Amino acid sequence: MTKRSPNIEVDSDEVFACIRMKPVRWPDLARTRTAAVLLRPVIDGLLASGAVKFVRLGGSRHLAAAAWSPSKEEQLAEIYGRCRAVDGCMLWTGRLDPQRGPAMYAAWAGTERSVRRRVWGIRSRRLDRATMVVMTCANPEDCVLFEHMQRANRGVKLKGKPKTLLHRNAIAAAKRKTTGKLTDERVALILASEKSTRCLAREMDVSQATVQAVRSGDRWRNYRATPFTGLDAANDAERRRA
Repeated sequence: MTKRSPNIEVDSDEVFACIRMKPVRWPDLARTRTAAVLLRPVIDGLLASGAVKFVRLGGSRHLAAAAWSPSKEEQLAEIYGRCRAVDGCMLWTGRLDPQRGPAMYAAWAGTERSVRRRVWGIRSRRLDRATMVVMTCANPEDCVLFEHMQRANRGVKLKGKPKTLLHRNAIAAAKRKTTGKLTDERVALILASEKSTRCLAREMDVSQATVQAVRSGDRWRNYRATPFTGLDAANDAERRRA
């Protein structure tokens, strides 16, 4: 007479308590094939309820409580675990963004950010948008070692370089906010009107210099329309009359 193996039940609360203590890998939680079969519906239920989540630590997936977040040491270990040491540098082996350089998606953060900004935030403090990180080593493209980083103003990188159309449009939009009496509709009227600068300034309660600056393209530029917006007005001799 064959003996039947006893029914083994897995307690969901015990599994959750184990995961809540610290992140654990699936192979460490289910050491045998039988345990893996029994644990699968329990883990699926915890994931569906939002009690646990998958996070990547040390290059492998771990199960962690939903409210868990790694310490600074664990974050730094995760980042440097994806690098290779070459000539005193820590070279990033993940994705290289054309604009930001080394980029990293962290499951515990839920977003993709610059690896260097993450490292700087862990070792020092979070940087504002006006500040960037530059590398002082021989591998500025993919090194992420904190000791090779230096803070710099974001404008330094663009100093001396021609502004892009998007950049010029952003500058123009910022200047518009400082001109309280002008709106898109009033600017359109100024550009379309055949009246003199003095007459328009009196009607719109603005200075003649403001009307002339709109017509010459020095103020309220619209780069989305055409790069030649305002040139016709600037070359019109009749509109230059005071």
